[in-house]
Amino acid sequence: MEHNFLHVFRLTVEGLAEPVEFRMFHDLDDVMEVTDGFAKYVARQEDDFLPIGTKAAVRASKVVQIEHVRVEKVAK
Repeated sequence: MEHNFLHVFRLTVEGLAEPVEFRMFHDLDDVMEVTDGFAKYVARQEDDFLPIGTKAAVRASKVVQIEHVRVEKVAK
């Protein structure tokens, strides 16, 4: 499976004043399918942390909204 697309999500996290971005590589460009899959992934994480960039993480159970921002084709 090749991850040919970069999806960017905006996460609203309880306790943070501003939304944060989460970047995820995927083999599909289908926004609805990838967003659904990502939302289910976040729900399964319970009290685990999601990395935000390379210097931060947020507790998955504190994510209250997920918004798909954009998808980009990854150059090979």
